[in-house]
Amino acid sequence: MSIFFKKKKFWSLRSAEVTTNALISTFSVIIILVLVNFLGIKYSWKFDFTENKLYTLSPQTQEVIKNLQEPLQVYVFDSPPNNFDRQLLNNYARYNDLFSFQFVDPQVNLNLTQKFQVDRIGDVYLEWRDRVQLVQTVSPESRLTEEKLTKAMVKIQKQTQAVVYIIQGHGEANIENQGQSSFSQAVRNLQDMGYIVNPLNLGESPLIPPDADVLIVSSSDRELLSGEIKTIKQYLERGGNLMVMYNALSPISLASILEEWGITFNDTLVIDSSGAGEILGLGPSITIITDYGQHPITQDFNNGLTIFPWARPIITENKDNIETIPLLITNTQSWGESNLEGETVEFDPTKDIQGPLNIGVALSKKNDVIADNPNNITENSTPPQESGLNPEEELPKIEGETDLPIPPTMKTPSPITNNNDANRTNKMSRETRLLVIGNSNFATDGWISQQLNSDFFLNSVAWLANEDENNLSIRPKESVNRRLNLTPLQANLISWLAIFIIPALGFITAIAQRQLRQ
Repeated sequence: MSIFFKKKKFWSLRSAEVTTNALISTFSVIIILVLVNFLGIKYSWKFDFTENKLYTLSPQTQEVIKNLQEPLQVYVFDSPPNNFDRQLLNNYARYNDLFSFQFVDPQVNLNLTQKFQVDRIGDVYLEWRDRVQLVQTVSPESRLTEEKLTKAMVKIQKQTQAVVYIIQGHGEANIENQGQSSFSQAVRNLQDMGYIVNPLNLGESPLIPPDADVLIVSSSDRELLSGEIKTIKQYLERGGNLMVMYNALSPISLASILEEWGITFNDTLVIDSSGAGEILGLGPSITIITDYGQHPITQDFNNGLTIFPWARPIITENKDNIETIPLLITNTQSWGESNLEGETVEFDPTKDIQGPLNIGVALSKKNDVIADNPNNITENSTPPQESGLNPEEELPKIEGETDLPIPPTMKTPSPITNNNDANRTNKMSRETRLLVIGNSNFATDGWISQQLNSDFFLNSVAWLANEDENNLSIRPKESVNRRLNLTPLQANLISWLAIFIIPALGFITAIAQRQLRQ
């Protein structure tokens, strides 16, 4: 009984009641904090109070992420991970669990490095299904951007991939074997961006494949045959897109086609006497471009450098219904040198062309008739035999040569097909696009990695493939500069006000009030 009364007395004490309430309150707070943290992790809410919503994804990006139906993985081959890149990727991952990312140290995780064939630190790759695509290469000056990542996500999920054909068989740069004068790295860059790239020898396959989104003709040792030229002309007339790249002294096989578009190559070599090349250890025959036309291909270049060894000028003439935009403009201290056999170069106003000069031009022409495919031959179309594809009519005769019968199979060649062809039946070309560059060396393995050369080449192919029409309009976000620029006098005045004058006024006011009270 005594023990019972003692316990009852203990619980009746006020101190025991206070202690119990304190313990209950403490445990309650702990439980609430745990629940709040759990809910915060599982259902995180973030508020972006910046003026331009720097940390909020655009509505277009949110829609792309939410529509993901299959896992998509982002690999950033950079070490150590950048906080800005991580925050951006975390924002993406918040909208869909199927989006994931991984930062990879390319010097530690060799398996992934070899799988993606990473050759530059900072490469960012997307993996979706069995497709892999390069997004961009990040660096301290160029971080991962929402615009490039979202556009890459849209591109990798397309049902069809753009197909690029590169003309071969006339002494052009090789696209398969590596070498300073080959196009192997340019082809690899295109493949990294999701393009299908194939060689095309019109001597073996006299028709341009129906799935050709872009056709590339570059400098060669020998001219194209007249039948091949007519085939390319027909490809353009049916809405195809063509890139033409000719070095100085290279034969101009497509001169007749280019003249119809108001384009003429001048038979001179661009000389740059500004000394810009010497700073980079290059000679005056290496043209350095920092002035670009207003065009989607070059809109982000600002004053960046592109380098063109042994370039030739392009003369333009306005044509009806053709939009012509100069892309690559040399400086005022350049000229077109006509004397290429002399030991020294010197401007001759009677023979040479004074700069600035155009060495790159983008042209587009609206199509009156929209065809399903640039190569479709309808009932009213001219058959291959009558349009220059018959070798009997087009091949030059050699003296003493006897006429040989032409096998029937040579007269009606079968077009090359591609697996993507089934998905291209509704593909329409609203305009024909032509890109003419007075240089092809810039895209070779020896120069493609220099400055913005690769960006210019990739942007050119993207524009020709009409991919800019499907690009999402995601404007890059920039913080508003709210800094107040002060002169030294204004800065000193503010310092005196803050340190001396305002405190002195407060001190004087306090003394005055005290005197009044007394």
